Amino acid sequence: MDIKEIIKSEFGFAVHDLTVMGQGLDSVAYLVNNEYVFKQAKHDEARAGLQKEKLVSDYLRGKLTLQIPEIEFYSEEYNVCGYKAIKGDKLTPELYKTMSYVEKDKLAQDIAMFLSRMHALPLPDIDVLQVDVVDDYKSDYDTLKKTVYGKIPDRSKMYLDDLFQRIFFDRRITEYVKALCHNYLSCNHMIIQNNCVIGIIDFGDAAVTDRDKDFIYLLEDSREELGREFGMKVLEYYHHPNKELPILKADLNEEYYPIELILGGQAMRSENMYNKGLNKIIAITQIGKL
Repeated sequence: MDIKEIIKSEFGFAVHDLTVMGQGLDSVAYLVNNEYVFKQAKHDEARAGLQKEKLVSDYLRGKLTLQIPEIEFYSEEYNVCGYKAIKGDKLTPELYKTMSYVEKDKLAQDIAMFLSRMHALPLPDIDVLQVDVVDDYKSDYDTLKKTVYGKIPDRSKMYLDDLFQRIFFDRRITEYVKALCHNYLSCNHMIIQNNCVIGIIDFGDAAVTDRDKDFIYLLEDSREELGREFGMKVLEYYHHPNKELPILKADLNEEYYPIELILGGQAMRSENMYNKGLNKIIAITQIGKL
């Protein structure tokens, strides 16, 4: 069935107008009747993400300072969820540059308040949300050794071995404060109205894990994000007790990016993503940089 038929048959929802809002490797998002967003997952990992979104939506309803998707419709059979659209624009670096100093400062305050409130909530007893950082790294390391080590030079294997040993023996990474996290808080998951943040979307990666995971993309210096200066403001308003920790983890996340590409490419059967990550790992030991 196409998405219109699924929405009608599964939810009894009459579709008068439907447009594609956007799509990526994980899912397709549709705006229905100019009022509801319906998302359909493309693969198994994304299906698990939809399930997480539904569970987190139910748990967080009415508990936060900003709007989040309140999922009203969910079909495990067709890998579809639906919620009333949060009306506004996704934040981009270009839009951020047009904001005044006062608006940028207020944005940092509002994001810090949102994270403070979410991180202070009792941890939900939901199995699929539990993510142990060390176990996650160990699983990635084992997968790489089984699937990638036969395709890369010895120098690249030595680099990966060293990277994971640095991770496993660094207590700043392996010991952490647990919280319910969005876990992928990039700027394009912030919804803006009149240069003010009103909502946070896309909780498909949500997890009970290291709270510092929610600062990683806020501290990222790249064309896709707002820059480290913004992330540092958020940390200030959040009153983080040790700002060096999320900075360390943000830098590690950048170094780890090729591994994410490899593993993501495998999970999503994307040869392009997989090869991009593999080539980056090989290049690191050839030219000494990403």
